[in-house]
Amino acid sequence: MKINNRPMLKPILTALLGFYSCLTYAAQHIDRAYQENVTVNVSSTEQNALLVQDRKIVSVIPSIADALEYEKDVSQGVLYFKVAPWYANRTISAFVNDDQGTRYKLVLRPTPSLGAEELILIPPKASRLRGESEKANQSYIQQIKELTYVMGDDADDPQDELAISGISRSFVQKTVPLWKEASMVFVAKYEGDELYGEHYRVTNLTDSNLVLMEQEFYRKKVVAVSIENLNLLPRQTTNVFVIRER
Repeated sequence: MKINNRPMLKPILTALLGFYSCLTYAAQHIDRAYQENVTVNVSSTEQNALLVQDRKIVSVIPSIADALEYEKDVSQGVLYFKVAPWYANRTISAFVNDDQGTRYKLVLRPTPSLGAEELILIPPKASRLRGESEKANQSYIQQIKELTYVMGDDADDPQDELAISGISRSFVQKTVPLWKEASMVFVAKYEGDELYGEHYRVTNLTDSNLVLMEQEFYRKKVVAVSIENLNLLPRQTTNVFVIRER
């Protein structure tokens, strides 16, 4: 995150959420892009790397033909790319195809505060490719959608009964120590079958705009992040929802 034009603060927030943090030049492990569009932050000023774990990239097709300047390492199957300057303020969709016939869907969000990013696409398991777990995959995605919906519905006006049955809620209401520019409260935890959700409220304590980045919340076992307002005005509060695997 950043405040106005200052560099990204060292994300104590992510450590407090149980993550291991190293955002500058960090590798982003991107799961389930073969099932749905996944938004990722990339550097708008430096070279980025894109690869598929244990596979090779065959082709990348961006939604805007001249949006990316790239060079392919054919032997390694890795794509090195830089966002064209005239697209630095726009999101760019792209299809990525690997050497085993899997297609991934990415939405690239150029971010000036990031250094060179390494994007690692996680391919589906072989059993999923053979269609043996299609029902389980659909159930998994449905759980993510249901948890996201329940937390959003419950955020501002908690009810005795949640919008969807089968999900349990426990109120935490615990202030989590944060950097001096912002405060964070762990509001509630929502338990599903295979996943659980965490609802936080983050407040900008400064007199300047505070920009939050979803990338800061993506670490091991985190499968989805939703931030209601990425750009916080002074003293403004936003809801942050994090969904994790057990």
